[in-house]
Amino acid sequence: MKKLTIFFVICYFALPVSGQITAGISAGPSFSTMSVHLRDLTTFRINPIVGLNLNFIADIKINSSLSLNTGMTFSQKGFRQTLYTQYTPFTSAEMTSHINYLEIPLYIKINTNLTNVNFFYGVGPYFSYGLNGSVSTHTYGSVDSSYTVDINWKKSTHPDENNLPNTYGYTSIKRFDFGIGNMVGLKYKKLFLSLDYRYSFKNIMWEYYLDEKMSNSVLSLSAGYNF
Repeated sequence: MKKLTIFFVICYFALPVSGQITAGISAGPSFSTMSVHLRDLTTFRINPIVGLNLNFIADIKINSSLSLNTGMTFSQKGFRQTLYTQYTPFTSAEMTSHINYLEIPLYIKINTNLTNVNFFYGVGPYFSYGLNGSVSTHTYGSVDSSYTVDINWKKSTHPDENNLPNTYGYTSIKRFDFGIGNMVGLKYKKLFLSLDYRYSFKNIMWEYYLDEKMSNSVLSLSAGYNF
């Protein structure tokens, strides 16, 4: 993975050699959650969390109004879940999942050619590689406890009933992910502001039961600069 990262960084800094390619950088907050489908859909509530997105951008010009937008993105994703139950030593629990991804988008981007402020819109697939992550849990009731479990990216065949994230399959998920994304924004000279939404098509859960699914979605706001 380290060699792959170095390769993309070298390619990124080599891009400005061509006059048809514009390189840039952007960053901002992200608001992510997951679509989670488990056996019992009445016992929990899924809420979003706030993270960070950092983007190294390569915009490859096709013509005056069309370009290919790609690069590398560091994206923090996850969700917060509240669980209610009457059948265990606790009455409620809160689980917060934080997962760091390295992503490569491939967007077809439409650009306007106005005098000052220009608008753009992009759409296309993206591909994700999970770097690391963890799930923090706090239980309330007759048993009050807090613990954090790292994501191991491997399939677990023996769920631990004393470990809520492991029981629900949140710590044993698939590392690779992909989906569709789209962005909209405005540009003024070398400065730009963009809003990007990405939704995963893949079920990243190693399923204990066939009807269980989990997929990422994230909304990112970024401010950037083109070199």
